[in-house]
Amino acid sequence: MLFELVQIEVDQSGDVVAMTPTQPLFELAQDALAMAEFSAARCGIDYGYDADRDCWWAKSADERTLMFLVRPIVGAGLDHAA
Repeated sequence: MLFELVQIEVDQSGDVVAMTPTQPLFELAQDALAMAEFSAARCGIDYGYDADRDCWWAKSADERTLMFLVRPIVGAGLDHAA
């Protein structure tokens, strides 16, 4: 199974403005989570972990809120040589 990191931008009323899957895909969920934390740390003036949503978040200097969510890619890696 592979995992992707998705960057989600949320406006001040909590509505999703943009959802962008990032590259590369990760073989381990722990690696994707580490990249989510790193991405939040470098994007914002304030960041942290949201246990309720199971994601990292960041507030940027221009008041944007970004969330970094790790999700599994269903069916990834199922190509088998015959």
